[in-house]
Amino acid sequence: MQLDVLKEDGFKLQLHVKKTRVGLMNALRRTMLSELESYAIDRVDFYENNSAMFNEYLANRIGLVPLTWEESVADDAEVTFSMNAEGPCMVYSRDMRSNDEKIRVFNENIPIIKLAADQRLRFEGFAIKGKGKQHAKFQSVLASYSLVPLKRSVKELAEVDKSDSKGIPEEFREDEYIFFVESYNNVRAADHLKRALTLLQAKLDALEAVKELK
Repeated sequence: MQLDVLKEDGFKLQLHVKKTRVGLMNALRRTMLSELESYAIDRVDFYENNSAMFNEYLANRIGLVPLTWEESVADDAEVTFSMNAEGPCMVYSRDMRSNDEKIRVFNENIPIIKLAADQRLRFEGFAIKGKGKQHAKFQSVLASYSLVPLKRSVKELAEVDKSDSKGIPEEFREDEYIFFVESYNNVRAADHLKRALTLLQAKLDALEAVKELK
């Protein structure tokens, strides 16, 4: 497999991948979506909520707030996020306070709920480490790939807006792809890719070992 960077801005990465097969491309995509570890709020204890939303609805929204990632945090660590808000106000993700500076809210401008006068929201959320295959809230990256048309240059594809496609049937190159990665947290897209490639290589090595045993 040969990887050439077409575009990179830190949290987005576009690659030209050559000398590989669609099965390996899909395996890499699935590894990034389902196997990379991240932190997400898994449980919420509400102490006060007289807003217009049920606890269950708010807990689901709170769990989807992206959190930062730090390798050094213990696998079984449980990070507490606290909230104490009183209306009238708009409650944002940045209002959740973490008890561990390493694991905190990444996107601070996500609206959670608008509180009217005399409405209060007080809770504690508990974040744990998990994988995307357990729940979508643990997905920390978007990954996708596309085929490379036979009669179009890779540079042209890197610049084109997909919404401009006219749906004209095309022939595609057999062993070339455009691979796109976007990070949802503080980890750079290229680093997410390296983590996924390491995991995928370990799985392939394990599979090869099983084949040798047979």
